[in-house]
Amino acid sequence: MRDIDYMPWIGMNEEQREEQRKVQEDLQKQGECHFGANTFVSPLAAVFSSRLAMGDHSYIAAGAIVRGADVEIGANSTVNSYAVIAGKVRIGEGVRIASHASLYGFNHGYASVEIPIYRQPCTTVGIEIADDVWIGAGVVVVDGVKIGAHSILAAGAVVTKDVPPYSIVGGCPARVLRSRLAADDGRGLVAATVEAEA
Repeated sequence: MRDIDYMPWIGMNEEQREEQRKVQEDLQKQGECHFGANTFVSPLAAVFSSRLAMGDHSYIAAGAIVRGADVEIGANSTVNSYAVIAGKVRIGEGVRIASHASLYGFNHGYASVEIPIYRQPCTTVGIEIADDVWIGAGVVVVDGVKIGAHSILAAGAVVTKDVPPYSIVGGCPARVLRSRLAADDGRGLVAATVEAEA
């Protein structure tokens, strides 16, 4: 199978470009949407956002779910199949979001034990992801978290705290495993590690 067969945003012909224009026009009818040059939103993605902005050369793949009041995706960023973006989420440039990752930029209220959770108001702080971040498969990022530039979130991590730039984080709850700036001893071993704050 060629890349172009399952990644239609690469080398689209005129018929495919026209289909993509229609997809984006339909999205603009449901809310405030802005699309940069050469963006692609799969017609098989579920997009329900009252505000969506996508930078140049970004895409949302088939099966992805994008919902919420305010979603921004920077240039050259990708939302892969079955990823979920919900609530208020700002994604920088050159960000890779793998399949089954979930970013939840809102939270359910639960302060009262007298009122059912579904009747309590939601809160929204938002998630901010800086440039050049790789979010691995199955990662969960909760509301209020900021991810620093050039970081990697390992597959399956549950990120509940801010991540410093150049960090590799993993685990549940996620902690900083090391800095990408740490020296490599030439054998693939890192000379220094960075532990998360207690």
